[in-house]
This record gives sequence, structure tokens and C-alpha cells, in this order.
Amino acid sequence: MYVFDNESKLAVQKIIDDNGALLRSIPGFVSAEPGFPIIDGAVVKEPAILVFVARKLPPSHLLQEERAPRQLGPYRVSVMQADPMRQVMAMAVHADVALRAAVSASKLTYKKIDGNPIDASFTISKPMLCHVGPDDGWPVLKTFLEATKHTLSVAMYDFNADYIAKTFIDTVRANNIHVVLTWDNSMTAPETTIRTKLKTTLKTNLDGWIVQCGNNHRFDSAYHEKVAVQDSKAFWLSSGNWSTRSQPEIDPVGDPPSAKGMYSKGNREWHIIIEDEKLSKLFEQYIKYDRDGSEKEAKAGDHGAVLIMAPPVNFPDLFVPVEQFAMAEAVALPQPVACTVLPKTARDIVVQPVLTPDNYIGRIMELFNGAKHSIHMQYAYITYSDAAVDKPFTDMLKKLAELSNRPSMDMKIILGGGSSVNDDIRKLVEAGFKSTVFRVQSSIHNKGIVVDGETVLVSSANWSGDGVLRNRDAGLIIRDSEIAGYYQKVFLDDWDKRAKARLDDGPAVMVAARGAETPAGMVRMSWREYYG
Repeated sequence: MYVFDNESKLAVQKIIDDNGALLRSIPGFVSAEPGFPIIDGAVVKEPAILVFVARKLPPSHLLQEERAPRQLGPYRVSVMQADPMRQVMAMAVHADVALRAAVSASKLTYKKIDGNPIDASFTISKPMLCHVGPDDGWPVLKTFLEATKHTLSVAMYDFNADYIAKTFIDTVRANNIHVVLTWDNSMTAPETTIRTKLKTTLKTNLDGWIVQCGNNHRFDSAYHEKVAVQDSKAFWLSSGNWSTRSQPEIDPVGDPPSAKGMYSKGNREWHIIIEDEKLSKLFEQYIKYDRDGSEKEAKAGDHGAVLIMAPPVNFPDLFVPVEQFAMAEAVALPQPVACTVLPKTARDIVVQPVLTPDNYIGRIMELFNGAKHSIHMQYAYITYSDAAVDKPFTDMLKKLAELSNRPSMDMKIILGGGSSVNDDIRKLVEAGFKSTVFRVQSSIHNKGIVVDGETVLVSSANWSGDGVLRNRDAGLIIRDSEIAGYYQKVFLDDWDKRAKARLDDGPAVMVAARGAETPAGMVRMSWREYYG
């Protein structure tokens, strides 16, 4: 298992330092660092100088003197597209964002509930409703919401879809439902509009609260959960937000002709609905625990408030190429995967709930340590970190890297085709991952794992230091081969038909200047929606 060691990195860094002026003269220069290059669509395990630019241009668009040198000293020079975070870190106008990204929240107020009840396993006797997006997402969620009779407890990161808000409001009004809604503090303009609509229309029915994140608050950078508990008896849990991308207003199963282009209209998500009173009440307990804890912070003089807070850090909007959402589709009309009640034959199923930061790392490490022959993962991104504060996450990545090199282990990892995916993959390869385990697929927002075809994780937790250690996310580890097989079949279909092994240049996602017009061939997206 070849790892890019510190001694080799220091040798490359010296050449970078000695040639700083030359590198900074490259058009669109953002930064330079040691790393493995990507050549002909694959990571090459050799030390090189990586130069990141705001927009990578083909050689035909550059004058001879504008082109990067092919080599400096003994090292190849490789030009790569800089992702939005790299661009922001180099912009003086976004110094607040750069500071927030560089400094990890170290003074977090969150404390586990006494006894850590989330770490108990549960035996579920009723079948579960398995479904995926964009195939059968919003139609199933809509039916679930409309079936609510008395109470609804929701933890949501991003709630920007008007049609979901309408169903939510209509259902609450029709049945005089009491709602507890906890919501992340970093809101976009559409969310602010929906927030105001909820406050003015639901009034006394709504117990809504913004969960503040950052130093002196409960979580670091995001209240990222996606859970809805219905009548304290059943719950919906997902990788996807209540957003237009995660829950597109389409019904490819009920209206087969609308399946055309469905993979470009919405994200790949995994969802599940479970009817179990004990587990439902447990998730409800944690939603209220976060709501009450945030209220205590506010009453103590902090910055929390009842659905009225503006974002504490002004992350810029992004210009995203339209083709990033154009997931490859077969010539024939795609066959959407319908929701399925599983298992077909009733039996007891062991389920382990997981929450970040409470028990996620420990339970996922157990999952990997017990893997015998296969690990299949689909994530929006996996961001490698060797920062001391992220050590438990780094240890998990090292374990996974070691497993990826075992000849007997069938490891497959699909990552979303965002602007940082090539950079993310090469860093994982530098850390020892076998390069051939990765494929890239556009419009991936999922955060799921299938182990040995017998156990599945459905979750909202992104794989970064913040995502697994310091934010709030929820998931379920379900130990049943029939249920795991449902999600694995969807995964393998993606792996075979839509994911690609070649690492082509990533999309030139650009930071949008305030008031700038959207360039042709691009769409304007909030930072939150792009990375959510």
C-alpha cells in the first residue's frame, strides 16, 4: 500500500517555494501543492507539483507564455481545476468564509443524552418501506406527510421546495397537527420565504427553532439531519433534504413517460420509512433535545432565535455548469425503481440507529471490521483529512484504505461528480486507497453503504471531519439481506450504467460575484444547495 509520505511532500514543497513567482503568474492561479497527478483520466502514484486554477482552459486557449511549465526540478507540473472552497480561500473579499473554513469550531456545547440511548439496537417486527430518488422520492414522502394525524417532529437541513411546504401546511391545518421543526441556521432566500410562510400560516401549531452552529453552539458547521417522525409511531429517514434537487416534483413510477431525463432532474438518494414506536420516539426525543438545547443557548444570551436568524457566515453563490447535472442515461427509457415493502416474509430485523457525533464513527468502524467480502459505498464526497482534530475520521479512512487493497475484498466507491471529486480521489489514493475502487457519477447526494450484501446504512452524514465528528446527522444500520439487497441492486445499476472510472477534468464551478449575471451554460446555485 503506497502512501505519499511527508518526506516526499516536503521535497516537492521546496521546489514549489523556489518557483513561487513563476507559478503565481499562471492565469487564474489559486494555489500550488505537492500531490499525485491525474494523467489520462487516472491517478498516477508519483510525486508532482499540482497547480490549481480558477478555470482550467485547454492549451489551445492559452498563449505559449501563459502555459504552466511541464516540469520543475525532478517533478511533473499538473494543472487542476480549483474547487469553490479553494477559490474562496484565496479571495480577500471572502475572508470571513476563509476564516470559518480554516478554524474548526473547538468550543461546542453539545453533550450526549445521559446513557447515550441512541446507541441501543432495536428489533423491528414490521416491514419497512424502502425507496430511492429520483425514482420514487417525493410521491412516497408526500403520502407519508399527508397520513399524519396528530404530531409531526422534523429535523431538516435544507427546506426549499414550495410544493413540500404546501403539503406540509395543508396537512397541519387539516388535522390541527402539532409540529416541532428544527432547522439549520444557514438559510437560503427560498428557505427564508418558506420559513416566513410557515410562521404566518401555522402560528400556534408550529414549535419551530433554528439550530445555531459554530463555536459556543451545539454543532460545528451544519445541523444536517433529515428525519420526520409521524404521530410518534413511524418515521421517514433519508440522505436527502426537502429540496427541489433531493425531492424533485416528478413521479417516474406512477407516470412512466416522465422517467425520461429523471437522472438529470434529481439527485440519487436513499430513503426509508419504518413503523416502530420505540425507535420513532427515540428520534423524536433527540429532535426535541436539540430544539430545547438551542433555546437554552438563546436564553443564556447567545445568538439563537425562533426562526429568525440570518446565516452567520456569508458563503457566496456558485455558477455551476449545466452539464454537471446531466447524468448519463441509456438510449432506452430508464426503468425507475419503485418503493418496496421489505422483507416480503415477516421476520424480526435488527436495526442500529446512528447519530453524529454520538455513536456514528464507532458503529461504522464495527461495520468495516466485520466486512468479509464486499463494501459498496455511494457518497456525495469523501474529504480526506489528517488534522489532529479529525483523528477518529482519519483512522476510519485508513482502515478503509487497507481494506481496499485486500485481493479478497470487493470494494466499490461511487462519488458525486462535483468540482472537487478528482482532488478528493487523488488525496485518498495518496493516503493508500487502491485507485480502481473509485467511480464518479453526477447528481449524487447519497450517503449509503452496503456490506457483504447483508447490511445497509441509510444516512445523511457526509464524509468529512465535520460531517462525522461535529455536525448533527442521522442514520440507520439495518441487518437484513433482503433490505440490503434492494439498495445494493440500485447501487450496482449505478456502478455499471451511470458511474465512470475515468477522471476527466472536473466542472469549472466558479464563485459568483455579487450581482454578476449567470454565464451561458451555467446555473446559479447557493453554496448550501451545491454542497448540501
